[in-house]
Amino acid sequence: MTEDKIREFFANDRYAALTGIEILEVKEGYAKTKITVEDKHLNGNNVVMGGCIYTMVDFTFALAANCGESECITLNSSIVFNSPATGKELYAQTEIVKNGRSVCNFLVRVTDEKGRCIATATMVGYKT
Repeated sequence: MTEDKIREFFANDRYAALTGIEILEVKEGYAKTKITVEDKHLNGNNVVMGGCIYTMVDFTFALAANCGESECITLNSSIVFNSPATGKELYAQTEIVKNGRSVCNFLVRVTDEKGRCIATATMVGYKT
């Protein structure tokens, strides 16, 4: 899919829209997103909820993995939360590690506006 088509397709991702994730850049094998932290994203410790960060990771992966010839779904994922997210903005950036015939592997990195590494994730996708 082209960048315009992928943006149009993911405009219907209601959960990502509900969380406020913005698409900054997308092309085959790469995507970058942003979320402006609001009160609704915080847990009881006043840091961004891990589920919010994971949603951002999965959405960013989906953008990059579906911008090519085939459609892709998450087959497996692993996330490491490196630092509590206390900033005002989060960015997720993904890059392709391996693009096989039926399986792909991406690395996603989440940082805050100061460049601190908040989380890293390995995402494995299955091409349908």
